[in-house]
Amino acid sequence: MIINLDKLTQQLSSEQISELDKAAERHQRESSIIFTIKYADEHVTEIECRQEENKSGNYATEATLVKRTQELFSKFLLQSQLVILPVTFRPSPASAVTPAWLEQKMNEKGIRIKQIAFDTGIDRESISDWVTGKRNMSPIVKAMFYYYFSK
Repeated sequence: MIINLDKLTQQLSSEQISELDKAAERHQRESSIIFTIKYADEHVTEIECRQEENKSGNYATEATLVKRTQELFSKFLLQSQLVILPVTFRPSPASAVTPAWLEQKMNEKGIRIKQIAFDTGIDRESISDWVTGKRNMSPIVKAMFYYYFSK
């Protein structure tokens, strides 16, 4: 589960690579952390550590991502200087869209469901179901509402 893991074949045995990959799988499964080997030679290994969106909503700081990467790779790459490039998760601004958010924006701007339906071409019943929470919003629907109310 490490992207470009083949870049370490000169430094590690196939057994070590397998062990490293299994440990990285745990990070991906438990914390949605993905490792990518960007560069590797006998002296330096550059690793990107990226956290993706996860169900728990708990996200690591840059310092935590660096620490986890060091803990994982330093056991295997004893002679290599590790250069770690942490990439923290940043949620989409549209993820803030909820029925309560919609109600607030509609009140602030004086917009009714009928107007949203007219402007977007989406039927009033669907708009009403999203606004009242009767129907879950997909990420695309949330993005549509976010940008609609950002104008």
